[in-house]
Amino acid sequence: RLRAAYPDLTADTPSMRAVGYRQAWEHLDGTTDATTLRDRGIIATRQLAKRQLTWLRATEAQVFDCLDPDIERGALATIRAALDQTETIAQ
Repeated sequence: RLRAAYPDLTADTPSMRAVGYRQAWEHLDGTTDATTLRDRGIIATRQLAKRQLTWLRATEAQVFDCLDPDIERGALATIRAALDQTETIAQ
Protein backbone atom coordinates (compact mmCIF):
# COMPACT_ATOMS: atom_id res chain seq x y z
CA ARG A 1 0.00 0.00 0.00
CA LEU A 2 2.81 2.39 0.83
CA ARG A 3 4.39 1.94 -2.57
CA ALA A 4 1.04 2.38 -4.34
CA ALA A 5 0.18 5.52 -2.36
CA TYR A 6 3.59 7.11 -2.95
CA PRO A 7 4.90 6.12 -6.39
CA ASP A 8 7.88 8.49 -6.09
CA LEU A 9 9.11 6.62 -3.02
CA THR A 10 12.34 4.71 -3.63
CA ALA A 11 14.75 2.66 -1.57
CA ASP A 12 17.03 5.74 -1.51
CA THR A 13 14.41 8.03 0.04
CA PRO A 14 15.54 9.18 3.53
CA SER A 15 12.40 7.76 5.14
CA MET A 16 13.43 4.32 3.97
CA ARG A 17 16.36 4.43 6.40
CA ALA A 18 13.96 3.62 9.23
CA VAL A 19 14.54 0.20 10.74
CA GLY A 20 12.63 -2.44 8.83
CA TYR A 21 11.69 -0.41 5.79
CA ARG A 22 14.80 -1.12 3.75
CA GLN A 23 14.58 -4.81 4.58
CA ALA A 24 10.89 -4.92 3.65
CA TRP A 25 11.62 -3.04 0.41
CA GLU A 26 14.19 -5.67 -0.59
CA HIS A 27 11.71 -8.42 0.18
CA LEU A 28 8.97 -6.74 -1.86
CA ASP A 29 11.44 -6.37 -4.75
CA GLY A 30 11.97 -10.12 -4.58
CA THR A 31 15.68 -9.88 -3.76
CA THR A 32 15.28 -11.52 -0.33
CA ASP A 33 12.98 -14.14 1.12
CA ALA A 34 10.81 -13.84 4.25
CA THR A 35 13.40 -15.45 6.51
CA THR A 36 16.08 -13.02 5.35
CA LEU A 37 13.65 -10.12 5.83
CA ARG A 38 13.06 -11.21 9.43
CA ASP A 39 16.73 -11.85 10.17
CA ARG A 40 17.91 -8.55 8.68
CA GLY A 41 15.15 -6.70 10.51
CA ILE A 42 16.29 -8.20 13.81
CA ILE A 43 19.93 -7.34 13.07
CA ALA A 44 19.04 -3.75 12.11
CA THR A 45 17.00 -3.35 15.29
CA ARG A 46 19.86 -4.61 17.45
CA GLN A 47 22.31 -2.29 15.70
CA LEU A 48 20.02 0.69 16.30
CA ALA A 49 19.60 -0.21 19.97
CA LYS A 50 23.38 -0.50 20.35
CA ARG A 51 23.92 2.94 18.76
CA GLN A 52 21.25 4.44 21.01
CA LEU A 53 22.85 2.96 24.13
CA THR A 54 26.27 4.21 23.05
CA TRP A 55 24.82 7.69 22.54
CA LEU A 56 23.08 7.63 25.92
CA ARG A 57 26.28 6.59 27.71
CA ALA A 58 28.07 9.57 26.16
CA THR A 59 25.48 11.99 27.56
CA GLU A 60 24.71 12.91 31.12
CA ALA A 61 21.25 11.42 30.79
CA GLN A 62 19.67 9.94 33.86
CA VAL A 63 18.49 6.41 33.18
CA PHE A 64 15.48 4.98 34.98
CA ASP A 65 14.43 1.35 35.14
CA CYS A 66 10.82 1.27 33.97
CA LEU A 67 10.27 -1.91 35.99
CA ASP A 68 11.39 -0.28 39.26
CA PRO A 69 8.37 0.17 41.54
CA ASP A 70 10.01 3.31 43.00
CA ILE A 71 10.61 4.92 39.59
CA GLU A 72 8.34 7.86 40.38
CA ARG A 73 10.25 8.72 43.54
CA GLY A 74 13.60 8.47 41.77
CA ALA A 75 12.45 10.54 38.81
CA LEU A 76 11.00 13.26 41.04
CA ALA A 77 14.21 13.42 43.09
CA THR A 78 16.25 13.79 39.90
CA ILE A 79 13.95 16.56 38.61
CA ARG A 80 14.10 18.41 41.95
CA ALA A 81 17.89 18.21 42.00
CA ALA A 82 18.09 19.54 38.44
CA LEU A 83 15.74 22.42 39.30
CA ASP A 84 17.78 23.24 42.43
CA GLN A 85 20.96 23.27 40.35
CA THR A 86 19.33 25.51 37.75
CA GLU A 87 18.16 27.97 40.44
CA THR A 88 21.66 28.04 41.97
CA ILE A 89 23.25 28.79 38.61
CA ALA A 90 20.68 31.51 37.91
CA GLN A 91 21.51 33.27 41.19
